[in-house]
Amino acid sequence: MFQQFITRRAPLLAAFAMLPVLLPASTLSQRQLEAQKEGIQLVAQVEESARSIRYHAGHLDSLAKNMQNSRQIHKSHLTQIRESVNDQLRPALQRLVEIQAELPEWKQQSIQDMHIDAAALAAHVNGAITEANDSTPAPPAMNSEYKNLVSQVHAQAASLVKTSDAVGEYSSALLKAQDAGVTVPQL
Repeated sequence: MFQQFITRRAPLLAAFAMLPVLLPASTLSQRQLEAQKEGIQLVAQVEESARSIRYHAGHLDSLAKNMQNSRQIHKSHLTQIRESVNDQLRPALQRLVEIQAELPEWKQQSIQDMHIDAAALAAHVNGAITEANDSTPAPPAMNSEYKNLVSQVHAQAASLVKTSDAVGEYSSALLKAQDAGVTVPQL
């Protein structure tokens, strides 16, 4: 009789056993949810500006191998990089730092990592601009310090793209899962 009771009730018991899986693991306050969404947008801005910087730094990297390119071409790409850093990257990172406390722990660490990469990138950009403005008549391709700084700008931008892309994709996926009511472990 007990076995018959269990067999008849098994589907019902299984449904109740799965009930916690169907409920969201965490409930975010409206403020936290808005901070998460804003964080995703800001990380996307960081990624976009880092991609632009990487693009121009890649061009500079290849231009630095050719002695025929003028100093003006180099300065043009450096201007584009400087504008991306000042007008896009810096404001997005500053806002991320402002809302950092309202974001999950893992994202706070990621913001710190991006901030460190961006600070190194800005220092390398400033150094490259200084070297490009050097008054010597030699082309930038002959300046080994300039070439080294341009390579470092490219590497830092690539690192920032990689980090911001991963953070953005993961954040979006977590938010989607939470919106759909899927149990998401908190990291």
